[in-house]
Amino acid sequence: MSTEIKSMSKKIALPLGVVLAGSLVLSACGSNGNSNNGNEGAAPSSSAPASESASASPSASASASESASPSAEANMPEKPAELTIWPDDNADKLDVIKGFADKYTEKTGIKINIRPVPMNDQPDTLSLDGPAGKGPDLFYQPGIGALVVKGLVQPLKTTEDVLSTYTPEALAALSQDGTLYGLPLVTETYALFYNKKLVPQAPATIADLEKIMQEQTDAKKQKYGFLFEATNFYYAWSLMGGNGGYIFKDNGGKFDVNDIGLNKEGAVAGGKLIQDWVDKGYIPKDVNGDIVGGLFTAGQVGAVINGPWAVQDYKKQLGDDVAVAPLPTLANGNRPTSFIGVKGWMLSKFSKSPEWAADFAAFLTNEENALEYFKQTGETPPVKNVLNNPALTDDPMVAGFSQQIQYGIPFPTVPELDHVWDPMANALKFIVDKKDVQTSLDDAVKQVQDKMKMAGAK
Repeated sequence: MSTEIKSMSKKIALPLGVVLAGSLVLSACGSNGNSNNGNEGAAPSSSAPASESASASPSASASASESASPSAEANMPEKPAELTIWPDDNADKLDVIKGFADKYTEKTGIKINIRPVPMNDQPDTLSLDGPAGKGPDLFYQPGIGALVVKGLVQPLKTTEDVLSTYTPEALAALSQDGTLYGLPLVTETYALFYNKKLVPQAPATIADLEKIMQEQTDAKKQKYGFLFEATNFYYAWSLMGGNGGYIFKDNGGKFDVNDIGLNKEGAVAGGKLIQDWVDKGYIPKDVNGDIVGGLFTAGQVGAVINGPWAVQDYKKQLGDDVAVAPLPTLANGNRPTSFIGVKGWMLSKFSKSPEWAADFAAFLTNEENALEYFKQTGETPPVKNVLNNPALTDDPMVAGFSQQIQYGIPFPTVPELDHVWDPMANALKFIVDKKDVQTSLDDAVKQVQDKMKMAGAK
């Protein structure tokens, strides 16, 4: 969901389960980074260890495997006739979630109403619908962000057995001040996809990548060696952080929101690299996610940056020609620091059946369903046993992301991150329009400071 981003980066041992279990502390797109990553405007707000991140009560919520047993139900309130959930509006994932909901209904008799709402729209929609009695019991978000401050969530209580199935860092991403508000379904970062027909071997360094860009780019024919969403801070950050930039100063796990590093040397170096690529014609200044994905799947682009949400589509279009690798090493010898995200089912403040909503959240994210979700969507769940399952550890596509996670960083766990996205998006647009990089980032930092003052930050 640390300061100099190098210091925030977690260099962890290689097995996928260990890498993912040990290196996540966040919340995608993400920005809405890509239209699917969902981190934009959302900042997680705790790095508390799992043992502190939830008040577990054996009577509060049964584990998924127990949810239909008489002994478990004896400790639960009376069943509601139905529960309502707001998943993101991705059609393919909705089918998977509907299958899980049907299984839960069969076990418990509780009907599940599924109302898709775009993930980035959910907080604003809930602010209106919740008090009017039209909100969900569970909704789907990338980290805790400002949800507590906005009064949109309530503490989620469950058993220690349920909590122990997830990586502690994933639980921390959905916690604030030691209190858990949701259960995690997906952990993710972005990496380098490449078309082996055009790029037989993944570029190891930025110099290697630039050589591919130089040799394969022909903008008139819409052919490019490499593309990414240059004006999307979710992706652009990796170049800034890898060059030594930081967002908010991290003092031993406590972020100083008054010390903003987005216009310091490292961030400026990343901005200049992006500007140089645009100036050379390697990347069009108005490139967006649709262009990146469309040209890549059409075989017009050698390599792109994207997240695991793109795996299924890319494999469908390119088959065995598509591969995944970590982002290439920068000129300073460091890896780009991609954001690491955790998405999960949050317990709505307005749920009238919080115990059963928590039970359904545990069911949606249990080992069996988490593994099936991975198989159907390609998205990795932060469930310990699933992370060590051969379905993940033997998959080279997943391994590419697991390697990048070693160099990734969690989002700063403060609500003030919400104020960063728009100013940085504006700054990046100025940068690709050939405006001075330092001035553009200075202006962005001033906008962030002004936004924080308006929000009442001290």
